[in-house]
Amino acid sequence: MLELLFLLLPIAALYGWYMGQRSARKAQDNQNNKFSRDYMTGLNFLLSNQQEKAVDFFLSMLQKQEQEDSDSVNFETEFEAELTLGNLFRSRGEVDRALFIHQKLDENPNYSIEQKLLVKQQIAKDFMKAGFYDRAENYYIMLLDEPEFAIHSLTQLMNIYQRTKEWEKAINIGEKLLKLTPQSDTIPLSHYYCEYSNVLNSSQKPYLDLLHKALTVNPNCTRASILLGDYYFSIKNYEAALIRFKKIIEQDPTYISEVLDKIEQCYIALNDLDRFESFLYRANEIKHNSIIDLALIKLIENKEGIIPAKSKLYQQVSQYPNILTFQRFIQYQIEEAEGNGKKSLILLDKMVDISISQREKYHCLSCGYKSFHLNWLCPSCRSWETMKPVESIDKIL
Repeated sequence: MLELLFLLLPIAALYGWYMGQRSARKAQDNQNNKFSRDYMTGLNFLLSNQQEKAVDFFLSMLQKQEQEDSDSVNFETEFEAELTLGNLFRSRGEVDRALFIHQKLDENPNYSIEQKLLVKQQIAKDFMKAGFYDRAENYYIMLLDEPEFAIHSLTQLMNIYQRTKEWEKAINIGEKLLKLTPQSDTIPLSHYYCEYSNVLNSSQKPYLDLLHKALTVNPNCTRASILLGDYYFSIKNYEAALIRFKKIIEQDPTYISEVLDKIEQCYIALNDLDRFESFLYRANEIKHNSIIDLALIKLIENKEGIIPAKSKLYQQVSQYPNILTFQRFIQYQIEEAEGNGKKSLILLDKMVDISISQREKYHCLSCGYKSFHLNWLCPSCRSWETMKPVESIDKIL
């Protein structure tokens, strides 16, 4: 009996150890499951757009976790909860609190390299939100060699250099991004080339190279065609200037009014107004524009006389009512009117003129922002090439 007792003691000790471990694992599993359930509850608050409740819940959850024995902490779930809480603070504009949480995570030795990389990305976003672009830049540069973060980092660096107007750096990053993602939007990069060309003197060789690069990455870059046309116009190479200016009709005809005066001057210098007339008719067929209407009326009046010009104007006003052609219509009426009728028309002409002068000339198709000056980058929504001349998109009075 005594010998049997000695044989059973090790088994009893082993069983006791096993049951203790099982009990500890069960307690740990219960704790982890509870933390996971709590985390999902917090996410549900987010999904139902209850940010205040989500913040309070995550804070309460993490405070309870801090009070637990460190051996029972589920670092994976705690990491996700703290990361989510930091992002929540950033979305609410509380960048200082977001930075505090994310930097604390970055300093925590319990997290893996992959987790630390994700934290660094969030810290960069925090600095972007706060407007500390130089600090955000440093973090995004650190992440460039990480395949999982490279594309996002390049995109954000482009955004930083665009905001700080460091066009050479923006071009460098944009070209790297294009190699990684050949199908990406090339419109921003084409404008970086144009912006950098404006920094240079037009007599410098890189000036033309930059504009040609803009058209290579984005064949529809109207801005590059305008700048090239301006260059050839400045050196009195009118045929070359016309080639560039007329290319705009194929790229984006809404911008043709921006260079119409120079196109006319080119044809005058070449003593070929017949070609100018053909160009105006063709341009209007592609995209009707009241500025083109007025140029055509003026040309017809100089070439054929006032009666054919009036007839053409009446046709355009009836078919495409617009405040600019309407004003020219009034001016023709003034020439024919007499007495009080003429005085009334003169007064009406002045009122229309004031209305035209007070109306913004450009309109963003993306966000609705209006401006008196052409901005290739909308100051409001930060979109390229969405600011369009009002006369090319507005056909009513």
